[in-house]
Amino acid sequence: MNTTDTTTQQALNRYNRLFDNGQYTAIAAMLAADLHADRDSSRVADAMNLITDLALSLNGHPHYDAAWLKLAAFCGQNAVTIPTIDAIYTYLLIFQQVKDTRADDFEGTAKALLKSYESLDTLRAAVSCANGVHSWRGRMAYELLAAADYLSQAAIQLLMHGNLSYIREKLQSGLRRLTGALYEGVRYSESPDAFEFQNTHFPRIGD
Repeated sequence: MNTTDTTTQQALNRYNRLFDNGQYTAIAAMLAADLHADRDSSRVADAMNLITDLALSLNGHPHYDAAWLKLAAFCGQNAVTIPTIDAIYTYLLIFQQVKDTRADDFEGTAKALLKSYESLDTLRAAVSCANGVHSWRGRMAYELLAAADYLSQAAIQLLMHGNLSYIREKLQSGLRRLTGALYEGVRYSESPDAFEFQNTHFPRIGD
C-alpha cells in the first residue's frame, strides 16, 4: 500500500470512528427544510455529500482540500439558514484536528455569503429609490449605495475565491461610483472641503 492509500485509509478509519449518526440525520432534516426539498432529494443528497467530503478532509483525506469552500458556497447560494450552518459547523468540529481551521473558515464564509446575498436585493432597492431624490444629497446617496452594491459583489467573489479579473472589474465600478459621489459633495455642498480626499493613498505594488 502506497503513502496515499495509507493516508486515505487512515482518514476513512478516523471518520468512521467519530461519525455521529444523530447529528448527521438532524442536519439532513434541517437542510431539507431550508431547501424546501424532500429528505431523499438530490439537492439534499448533494449537500450531505459536500459535508461528508469536508469531514473526510478534516480527517486527513488527501482528495478534498477545497471541500470547505464548496460547502460554504452551497450554503450561501442556497439560503441555508444560520441554525443549519451552526449545526453543520458543530458536527464538523468532531473531526477538525489541532491547527486546522477549515471548519471555522467554512462557518465564517457560509454566513458571510448568506448575509451578503440577502443584502443585495435590499441594497438594489435602496439604489433605485435614492435615484429619484432631486438634490445633491440624493445623488450622492445614490452613488454611494451603487458603490456599496459593486463592492458587495466584489466581496462575495473574494469569499468564493472567484476570478481576480472579475473582482477587479467590480472594484473599479465601485470606485467610480465613490468618485461620482465625492464630485457631488465637492461641487454642490456648502462645505466642499468635507468631501475632498485628494491625499488619500491607494496601495501600490512595492508598498
